[in-house]
Amino acid sequence: MTPDLRLIRYFVAVAETGNVTRAAERLHIAQPSLSAAIRQLEAQLGVELLARHGRRVTVTPAGELLLRRGRELLEQADAVVADVRAHGAVAAGRLRVGLSPTARYGAGPALLAACAERAPAVMLYTSEDTTGALLRDVAAGRLDLAVTFCAPEPPPDGLTLLALRDEPAVVHLPAGHPLAGRPALALADLADETVLLAASAESGGFSDRVRAAFAAAGVAPRMRADPYPDLGLQAVRERLGVVVYVRSAFPEALEGSAFVPLDPPLALPFQLAHRTGAAGAAVRAVLEAARATAAA
Repeated sequence: MTPDLRLIRYFVAVAETGNVTRAAERLHIAQPSLSAAIRQLEAQLGVELLARHGRRVTVTPAGELLLRRGRELLEQADAVVADVRAHGAVAAGRLRVGLSPTARYGAGPALLAACAERAPAVMLYTSEDTTGALLRDVAAGRLDLAVTFCAPEPPPDGLTLLALRDEPAVVHLPAGHPLAGRPALALADLADETVLLAASAESGGFSDRVRAAFAAAGVAPRMRADPYPDLGLQAVRERLGVVVYVRSAFPEALEGSAFVPLDPPLALPFQLAHRTGAAGAAVRAVLEAARATAAA
């Protein structure tokens, strides 16, 4: 006869406290009822689980085995119950989500649309900041999630990055630039150009990737920090330089600008940052929506 989980839970409580009275208080049942339950469990198993020493009890070798395996069984049972209860439940809640400005037109709206479809009861309140600041805010609990751009790998302690999408980089040039009419450009074609990088160390992951790509290609163009916070939007118009960036960082129509693909391609990643082991149905629902979006 297989004992029910209630009896095993009672035994674990007694074994952990070493005292029936304290275990009864933990379980919120009467001491005589608990003592009777333990005797019932021993009778069903046909072994002595506890050695009684007055008010104190110790665990027998058979009891040690049941204590160890019983804890595992109870944890699995609790997890199954939680999963079943959550299966048909509608995730609801309010989450604070940070967005990199680079995600403003592409990765950010795509995630919000996926959440609207798959987690309609989760309210998302968004704000923008640099990737470095977003990672700190998620780690500190000021944000629940953040869509980052070129976040460092591995991420800071306590954070996990979920890959959302890799986008091919393009070269952002003034519309009248001699290279603007090319069907594609190699990094070597930019050897005589000034390449704009992010001025802030908070966006260092992006700048590091661009530097590394040029170094791997054996190209050493002039590089300078963009004096404006919009990374290329104004500086390119003023012909201060060109930008290797993702097309989705800019509006669909941008007068005075040209965007030329790179060949060979250079992929730049968007990720969704969250606290490792983050709990809560609302966070899990957004992560599931993000995974579905990434898979698509």
